[in-house]
Amino acid sequence: MPESATDWKNNISFLLVCPKEGGNIGASARALKNFGFARLELVKPEKFPSEEAIWFAHGALDTLEKAMVHARFSDAIAGKGLVVGTTRRMGKQRGPVYTLREGVIRIKRYARGGQVSILFGREDRGLSNRETEECSFLINIPAGGQMPSFNLSQAVLLTAYELFMTGRVTGGPGAGPAGKPASRDELTFFFDRLEGTLDLLEYVPRGNKDMEITIIKNLRHILGRAQVAQWELKMLHGLLSRIDDLLRRK
Repeated sequence: MPESATDWKNNISFLLVCPKEGGNIGASARALKNFGFARLELVKPEKFPSEEAIWFAHGALDTLEKAMVHARFSDAIAGKGLVVGTTRRMGKQRGPVYTLREGVIRIKRYARGGQVSILFGREDRGLSNRETEECSFLINIPAGGQMPSFNLSQAVLLTAYELFMTGRVTGGPGAGPAGKPASRDELTFFFDRLEGTLDLLEYVPRGNKDMEITIIKNLRHILGRAQVAQWELKMLHGLLSRIDDLLRRK
């Protein structure tokens, strides 16, 4: 029997970063309502509010009117436990990338206990490197070789659809999180502590800041891929405390 998905759906926001066209904003609002989602957020939209957005949002004006507009990207992701980016570009430097179908299982698992923001980039050039660095992982929508990229509102619709479909089955890898997921703020605090421990260990050659940044980035990708629970992060904090105590006694 399909599960009741109201709560986890309310924990997911679809964030359009600097959208240029009002039509894409309106079509995105309509796509969300098609599949039972309601949280649309925008960062510095060029054409909003607009008549075009209203026209394309036909039947979903309530979703459009409730869209939250942010002046800064940092404000939009503040308080979100999990930030996921959508991308067409692949590469080792961009962190773990999953197909859309794989990614939505992870998103749903987290949304059962925490706030999620799914990022959609600019129509012409997608998300910036700085924005993808804030993501725990990225998702890619597979497509044919002749036309590998999707229109902004198409990407929103496909993502909402795949999330909607996860709510129509029970069990499987999307069921049952291993405890309340650690938030972005909690992970940031952990990595701040980890940097201090690495300094005490003299793990990174003194003065080699680039290597330290790379190590921390890779560890962020590992924990982001694992979707660490709060109790697991507490255990890691305990490990750092023990290491710090031993090193300081020397």
